[in-house]
Amino acid sequence: MGRAVAAVVGAIGARGGAGTSTVTAALADGLRRAGRRTVLVDLETRGGGIDVLLGIDHRDGPRWSDLRDARGAVDGPALAGLLPTWRHVPVLSAHRADPVILDDGVVVDVCSALADACDVLVLDLPRSVLDGDGADSAGTGNAALVGACDTLLLVTPLDLPSVAGAVATAALATRHGAGRALRLVARRPAPGRLDPWDVSDVVGLPLAAVVPWDRGHAARVERGEGPDVRARRPLGRAGSELAVAVGGAGVASRGAA
Repeated sequence: MGRAVAAVVGAIGARGGAGTSTVTAALADGLRRAGRRTVLVDLETRGGGIDVLLGIDHRDGPRWSDLRDARGAVDGPALAGLLPTWRHVPVLSAHRADPVILDDGVVVDVCSALADACDVLVLDLPRSVLDGDGADSAGTGNAALVGACDTLLLVTPLDLPSVAGAVATAALATRHGAGRALRLVARRPAPGRLDPWDVSDVVGLPLAAVVPWDRGHAARVERGEGPDVRARRPLGRAGSELAVAVGGAGVASRGAA
């Protein structure tokens, strides 16, 4: 019998502070509500951790620093079962008290294993994955995952510096093999009234979704409550829209050995 091959969906910001982690969280929950088994992975292993944004940093479970020696045959379903969860989605995050630079192989092996435990692997990619010259550079494990994405979402706030950053980031991601996978996600507000569809034309990417501004989002995060992704809330609606946009990505069947 065959088994499903997980779709890999990555998201990267057009600039620092674009809100990529919020978008990946909304997407992961939207996929969960659509009935897809989803794992969310934060690939900024030296950062504060997406678990803080989600309000689950107090929960027990492995972080990247606990997996620094994970190589080869990693048991993906077992690992997913140990991870802290947010709205029933297993989350692999950095640990703010123990930032770590990982061997390239660890990142690839762990992500490959987690792909065996889900229908969709959602990757929150730092901009540093695009360092280097692309396919011909030495690269990192994270960079290899850019080219492995079935869909790569370029998260772009609606202001002129972000649009310029999106043009540059799209070019870099294309050099890393992600050209055909790229889709634009526009984030409101639009202080200069930039139109998302005009931005899509300028960047040269199809528009996957427009994420509305949620004026209460920052306060919820400060209180440790995480993003409000309930179905009728702005981020919840965006998550549902994104889940539809990426829902069929990469799902295939492969025969058993």
